[in-house]
Amino acid sequence: MKTIKTSIPDIKQTTLDSYKAKSNPETIYQIKEQSRGRGQGVFIARILGNGEIDFYFKYFINEKEKSKKIGRYSNSKNQLTLAQAKVEFRKLSAIYNAGIDPKAQELENIQKIITEKVAQNEILRIKQLQGSLSQLAEFYLIHLKENKGQSHFRNVQNSFLKDLPILNLNTKASDINKDDIVLILHAITERGSLVMANRMRAYLSAMFQYGIFFDNSVEAVKRQTKFFIQSNPVLNVQKIIKNEKRGDRSLSEDEVNIFWNSLVNSKMTLLRINVFKLILLTGSRVEEIASLRWDEIDFKERTINLPPERTKNKRPHIIPLNELAFEIIEKSPKLHNIYLFPAQNNIEPLKTDGFSQAITRLLGNTKIEKFVPRDLRRTFKTLTGKAGISKEIRDRLQNHALQDVSSLHYDRYDYLKEKRAAMDIWNDYFNDILKNPRYHLPYSTINNTHQS
Repeated sequence: MKTIKTSIPDIKQTTLDSYKAKSNPETIYQIKEQSRGRGQGVFIARILGNGEIDFYFKYFINEKEKSKKIGRYSNSKNQLTLAQAKVEFRKLSAIYNAGIDPKAQELENIQKIITEKVAQNEILRIKQLQGSLSQLAEFYLIHLKENKGQSHFRNVQNSFLKDLPILNLNTKASDINKDDIVLILHAITERGSLVMANRMRAYLSAMFQYGIFFDNSVEAVKRQTKFFIQSNPVLNVQKIIKNEKRGDRSLSEDEVNIFWNSLVNSKMTLLRINVFKLILLTGSRVEEIASLRWDEIDFKERTINLPPERTKNKRPHIIPLNELAFEIIEKSPKLHNIYLFPAQNNIEPLKTDGFSQAITRLLGNTKIEKFVPRDLRRTFKTLTGKAGISKEIRDRLQNHALQDVSSLHYDRYDYLKEKRAAMDIWNDYFNDILKNPRYHLPYSTINNTHQS
């Protein structure tokens, strides 16, 4: 097929019509509009053998001829009229006159569109994967339940249930900012719970830190979810109480005597009374005793056997029972097939959230300085020391996480014999506290005795 080239001052509609009329399959006619100046480019119309007409923009880059197709001529939709083609030519001419290669720019624009499309698809993918605040809380609580103590898990769970719905739980976790955190803490402080606000701040901080690392975990693949959290929104939120005091309250022998006898004569439920007594006698954590199960009691060996999932350090813990502690458990009514101390709903164990208030009410008729349930555990630690029990055995009785290399990696001895002996010493010491006439004096008399 031969090409016949022609140059004319101006391509008009009549020009196209005349060439289209004489088109044939053996010839291509190329009509070039004469250039209007250097750097303007050239407008070209090519009449194909089938009568179709294509428009081109011809130009030179580094003395090398190049051309860019403008489009195909037609009066139908999605194709160009001659006038429209010349408008597009002028646009390309302006680009070329600015020193830009129109064809290269087109490729760049196409790449830009592709890049933007890829970015949009990625945004869409992220939105489909992106977890909400509700999901982050759910996954974090599962993590706590599997890896932390039951007491901590329940504390966090209860706090989240109560105060997290202050925010819209469907909000993407990555969209939560420090103002949202402040909103939650403000609501808690408005109730006068300053310490609880500090606790909630710590819980939220740990949750968002978990969310940051979650995206690179196997769990993210398993759950087909990511959070895309770039930074922890809690870090820039100040604590409500900057210098929160660590608990250091421990009851004296006098206070233990008064507290014990006040329990016996109180209107408190027998279940709660027994929980408080067992905390004092075993030095166990409040949650461990309140959630005690019948299958964790070995009546023959007289031990409490806590499984790893019920202890703070995730290690099994054997607590030998002395006479006083065993008598309490032995005489406890079996109101539930699983729990020694069931809640009123008869479904779950006794809740601990009302324990502090119960003690406060109990102490209303005494002059004992205020304390909270966990102070009973500290009292055990202090008074067993006074009874002559070594710190190492006291730590083992309370299942403290021993950090020395030997204890961490090598020592698998359960120290049950030594712990039994220690609990017997504590039993005798505690009986002296309860039986010693001195401790039956009115509290005011005891104070005067101390002062004299």
